[in-house]
Amino acid sequence: MLKVNSKLKNLGIMLVFILLLSTLLVGCENASSESKNESKDESSEFVTKLATEWKDDQPIGAVTQWSRSKHAEVGTTCSDCHGDDPSNLSIPSAATCAQCHTEQYDDFNMSTHSTAVVHAMSKDSATYFDGREVDYKWQSYPEGGPDKWGCVNCHSVGKIHEETEVLGDCSACHGNHEFSLIQARNPDTCNGCHAGPGHPQYESYVDSRHGVLWSSLGDQWDFSGSTEEFWERQEENPIGAPTCQTCHMPEGSHNTAHGQAHELTGARVDNYEEEITFMVDNSCLRCHTDDFSREWLGNADNMASVSSTRLKEAKELLEGIKKDGLIRSTVEVVNNAHPIAGELSAVESYFFNVNMSTNRTRKGAYHMSEQWAGRQGWTDQSFALMEFRSEVERLRSDAERDKKIKELEELIKLSEDK
Repeated sequence: MLKVNSKLKNLGIMLVFILLLSTLLVGCENASSESKNESKDESSEFVTKLATEWKDDQPIGAVTQWSRSKHAEVGTTCSDCHGDDPSNLSIPSAATCAQCHTEQYDDFNMSTHSTAVVHAMSKDSATYFDGREVDYKWQSYPEGGPDKWGCVNCHSVGKIHEETEVLGDCSACHGNHEFSLIQARNPDTCNGCHAGPGHPQYESYVDSRHGVLWSSLGDQWDFSGSTEEFWERQEENPIGAPTCQTCHMPEGSHNTAHGQAHELTGARVDNYEEEITFMVDNSCLRCHTDDFSREWLGNADNMASVSSTRLKEAKELLEGIKKDGLIRSTVEVVNNAHPIAGELSAVESYFFNVNMSTNRTRKGAYHMSEQWAGRQGWTDQSFALMEFRSEVERLRSDAERDKKIKELEELIKLSEDK
């Protein structure tokens, strides 16, 4: 009898606990639902208040995205960015955003993002070996497709505004109308441009220990809040691993040069030690010791150094055969920072592969990816170097053979003339 009563008592306690838990969960769900409904109602209210001429004949997506933005909340409307004529919209430039976001604009102007188009246009014109002329580097790609997908879309972050010649397009990273800070702080935002076989920053990050944490747990990390709120939170309760933004845009800086120890060419930056210290102090020490951080950044620098040395040797070989006239002239010297693709001789295309694999090695190492620094980087560079050196040897061997044949023909001609 006592055992039965005890079981009934335990069952009763369990039922009470389940009821309390259910009530709590329903309450949380209702609170969450109410919060979402309030947000939806607020967005609808912003749309309702928007002047009719800015809603009619405009993409519904643009209007609804704006209604969810901080812009809508503070009263920044379409005309503030697009001008007063809804039928003839002005395309905003970075200077448009600078009217309110001055500090971010000044930071952006110090970054390589702002000069992305200028950099690609660093030669005013170029002439092909067959006499054809092109205006800019990327226009060596066929127009109507390859030029856009090969260069323009990513370099448009530094777009030159037609009317004002101001550099920069903020929507490249922030989107066009919602301007969500949560989205801008997400590493996936950088994936649109900083990826691919020549500059696999994103892939290197995702395949690193840091990236594994992001891929598996990132949906639980809190990217919300104003710039001040988010960065204050990182001091007390940092997210589970560094991201592109926490390393390269500390405190919300828009100068993305932070934490870059090497130039695009692979050479160390002049203030290398300063950049390493900055990276350690602002990112690494949130999870690691100073010694550990510097050791691994040193390992990355060693990998960058040895791969760059091999690239330098390959450049010297290429310059040697060019000087000796063993390959035809191309549109420009291939060992520039961004060689033209599609107009190369075989040996130049092999060098191009050496160059790209060198980039993978360096970027893979600095993003702590064994795969991209190793197999996809160093190993690929080794194979590319073998092909390149073999082609250089073949060209020199063919040239030597042709020289001997020519000498022999001249001797034969001399003997016949006698």
